[in-house]
Amino acid sequence: MLSTYKSAFLIATTLTLLHAGLSAQIASAPFNVDPVPLSSKTTNGPPQEAAAPGRPQDLHIGIGDLLQVTMFGTQDFNADFRVSSSGDISLPPLGLVHVAGLSTSEAERLIERQLVEGGFYREPRVSVFAKEYVTQGVSILGEVKNPGVYPLLADRHLLDLLSQAGGLTPNASKTVSITHAGQNTPSVVTLSPDPELAATSNPAVLTGDTIVVSTAGLVYVIGNVNKPGGYVMTDNQLTVLQALALAGGNSPMAALDRAQIVRQVKGAREAVPVSVKKILDGRNQDIRLQAQDILFIPGSTGKNAATRSVEAILQAAVGVAIYRR
Repeated sequence: MLSTYKSAFLIATTLTLLHAGLSAQIASAPFNVDPVPLSSKTTNGPPQEAAAPGRPQDLHIGIGDLLQVTMFGTQDFNADFRVSSSGDISLPPLGLVHVAGLSTSEAERLIERQLVEGGFYREPRVSVFAKEYVTQGVSILGEVKNPGVYPLLADRHLLDLLSQAGGLTPNASKTVSITHAGQNTPSVVTLSPDPELAATSNPAVLTGDTIVVSTAGLVYVIGNVNKPGGYVMTDNQLTVLQALALAGGNSPMAALDRAQIVRQVKGAREAVPVSVKKILDGRNQDIRLQAQDILFIPGSTGKNAATRSVEAILQAAVGVAIYRR
């Protein structure tokens, strides 16, 4: 019983602090909203192309890699060898052969040369195959279903790696950053379903790259709508009518002429009235929303319900966000 009282006290204290923090950020000054011209369509330009890194370099053997070494016409070399911490493999009859930092083709030529120089074979034909590349990987982070480090065993492109990571999550945006090893400035790629733009949105990936899929912006629609909640902004663009449609439309008791948009402006929450009714009637232009905007549709029962404070709207939005988790 005592632990129950303690838990209730902690929850009440947390909610009180959250309410106090939100209240301190409330501002009454209205902000400007950007109308969407009714006579024009929003078009997306070509995606920003990543800096051309060229073809992926040959993979190099590293410490811990597992190599399969074979030689045509003999069974002496048909075995697997793990690269030691010193970068060597113990290869009979040669003993230790340093292969770290070499490509598999370079390792083949090195072993063949040492076999000839040692007098073991006259014209050996050696094959080296890397069964495991422990150190040659690509990090895939952000809004993918299975983030992690993935081996890069051959020439691969961005879409190949995203598919290998299970694809994108529902909250993923179309913006992907690729940071090459040894560089601090990432290349930015905008994914596009357009086949004509596929090449620019699917660059080659190099070993050591870090790929981050960013999170798309969210807009919250609350109040007298059929499906209140947070909705992903496709291409980071969403209008009032589009957000209302995603929320399943308004309920029969909605006061569409007294809606409000609550937005974070310079560290404070500001609200501006919006007449969704006039937008639907074509008397006003549709309005572009921004990430983290809250579109509040009040009810028509009572004047107080249509003029709710920003604090009350924020509390409702926080409740919706927690519920959706």
